[in-house]
Amino acid sequence: MKPTRTRLSVLAMLFVVTAINYMDRANLSVAGSHIQGEFFLSATQLGLLFSMFTWFYAMSQIPVGYLLDRIGSRWLYGSAIVLWSFFTLLMGLASHHFFTTATASFMMLLVCRALIGVAEAPSFPSNTKIIATWFPDHERARATATYSSAQYIGLALLTPALSFIVSQWGWEMSFYISGLIGIVFGVYWLIAYRDPQHSSRVNSAELAVIRQGGGYGSSNQQNQNPGVNWPSVRYILRQRITWGLFIAQFAASSTLYFFLTWFIVYLEKGLHLSIDKAGIGAMFPYLMAMAGVLCGGTLSDMLLKRGHSRTFARKLPVMTGMLLTCSIALVNFFQDSPVIAIAILSIAFFANAFSNLGWVVCSDVIPRHLIGTIGGFLNIFGNLSGIVSPIIIGVILQRTQNFQYAMWYIAAVALCGFLAYLLLVGKIEVLTPPSEEQPENANSRFDTPTDLQREA
Repeated sequence: MKPTRTRLSVLAMLFVVTAINYMDRANLSVAGSHIQGEFFLSATQLGLLFSMFTWFYAMSQIPVGYLLDRIGSRWLYGSAIVLWSFFTLLMGLASHHFFTTATASFMMLLVCRALIGVAEAPSFPSNTKIIATWFPDHERARATATYSSAQYIGLALLTPALSFIVSQWGWEMSFYISGLIGIVFGVYWLIAYRDPQHSSRVNSAELAVIRQGGGYGSSNQQNQNPGVNWPSVRYILRQRITWGLFIAQFAASSTLYFFLTWFIVYLEKGLHLSIDKAGIGAMFPYLMAMAGVLCGGTLSDMLLKRGHSRTFARKLPVMTGMLLTCSIALVNFFQDSPVIAIAILSIAFFANAFSNLGWVVCSDVIPRHLIGTIGGFLNIFGNLSGIVSPIIIGVILQRTQNFQYAMWYIAAVALCGFLAYLLLVGKIEVLTPPSEEQPENANSRFDTPTDLQREA
């Protein structure tokens, strides 16, 4: 019997929802200058508004991860899509005459961004759990890279569209349209998505492919502890590799959050481009980032398939990408040449996306029944950068009136991510708490000491 390819349709759904996710995160960046002018916000206040999403997104990760391990991806994720899209739509009402002062409108925007952060919290833990369930291990990096690329291609295609909408019909319309799109897709998710064991479109041959590759039904997917085992969670949190992943995720996300928040403002005020030209100029870094994430995931899976150790296959793209991301600081020398500046930003964002394997490594080292919970911790550290960086950049701008120190800050954090992988992330294999140890051959698909020595 020929295996069905149902997992590809699942991947297509993850691609679409990730594009919607990042459209709803980035539409504030597109509208940022207009909102700042209409409500007389300082650079620090705008930075606070940019970061408000991430405060509540990060705080929600642990409880949401726990819920994900309890009730699964279909209902939690589908409900979340509808909710965050509804709150996105409500942001457009902040300029309504019902709010009689600029302060009241600003508070409305802050509350909506906070609620969007809570509602979007299940996104990446759910994506990781779905990929680990539906895909064999040698397809996971490419699958993760594919849905991750949606955040960049969505931004590349939608940022010019949102910029045009803002320039023609006002910033409010960008929130109405993006919110409505998300609500429609959230309803579709609830109707269409099923896990492998409940899907009517997957046949036994495809289930066998998934099971043999370490996905649903394999030995490492068997949940011997139906509840979340907190002693096991504490064991994993004490491991050096776990903290290396956390630090690297913070570093990689710092660059991403610059492009999700201050980037359009930088193009308008730092490079002196109009909103329409800024929207077009933003396409190039986003498209390069899309290429970067696809190249990083493809290279990792290719190295793994050709017999290289999992450690080498995962760490090479991450470390190379993070080191090259530091080149973003070179833009400080070309602020009077927008074309060169955008080219440098494009290279740096390509490199940042090339290193985007944090969630893949998480699925490689975390026991499947704890991915939601530990993934919540990983997402907290990744999104702390979304709290810290927009505010730091806002304070820098208010005090210096230029972006130069902001670029040096992003480069320095990227270097810290490289050092975390160099010094803390060792051999990449499943972390098995002492209370859950498997038979000797249970983890045989991972690196052997000989493999590691050969790669060294």
